[in-house]
Amino acid sequence: MCFSAEADFVGAAVVGAIGVATLTEPHSRRELPLAALPLGFAAHQAAEGFVWLDLEGHLPASAGRVALYAYVLYAWALLPLLVPLSILLVEPLRSRRRWIGALLAIGAAVGLYLTWAMTDDGIAARISGHTLEYTGAGAHADLVTVLYVIATCGAFLISSHRRIVIFGALNLSAVVFLAWVRADAVTSLWCAWAAVASLLVYFHFARRREPATVPEEVPVYRR
Repeated sequence: MCFSAEADFVGAAVVGAIGVATLTEPHSRRELPLAALPLGFAAHQAAEGFVWLDLEGHLPASAGRVALYAYVLYAWALLPLLVPLSILLVEPLRSRRRWIGALLAIGAAVGLYLTWAMTDDGIAARISGHTLEYTGAGAHADLVTVLYVIATCGAFLISSHRRIVIFGALNLSAVVFLAWVRADAVTSLWCAWAAVASLLVYFHFARRREPATVPEEVPVYRR
């Protein structure tokens, strides 16, 4: 994934199938945002496939621009808000909900800043080796990137659900490794990895009837 248009489209199809299956698992509306993440990642990878086609000269410039903004808007502006929100909605423990709520506030601030940066400075993508590099995150890109990771990966790690924590740990490890290997292409590479790892979101729902390891505390709600 993220190494060519073809790889993105194949990846989007595979993750999309996982996403459709995941959407059949929720038992309440509170679970829908989390269950929708894999399908969102699939659409996200499909959008990057069109960005590739544009950069390779196979799309009209206007269509390529729409694909670019769709990809970056989801990655930069929506994910730092959607991820902690989706975890907050399914978290039964009050103490952990407070911490996740704080991360939701950070994610919202990050999303607002990156939205402003996109409209103020514009964004651009270019082929860099075998992946894509996105620019236009503004003058405070490094700080915002750190806050982005804290809001997204941190929300998973705080969860009382074991498989959600595993998802967060894998994503945090991946983003640290990818930043070390290819800091200039971490947006593309990490989002591709997150799409693959979203299979764990499906397993969270499909296997949640197994006994869960949850700290002894009175839940806020019962499912």
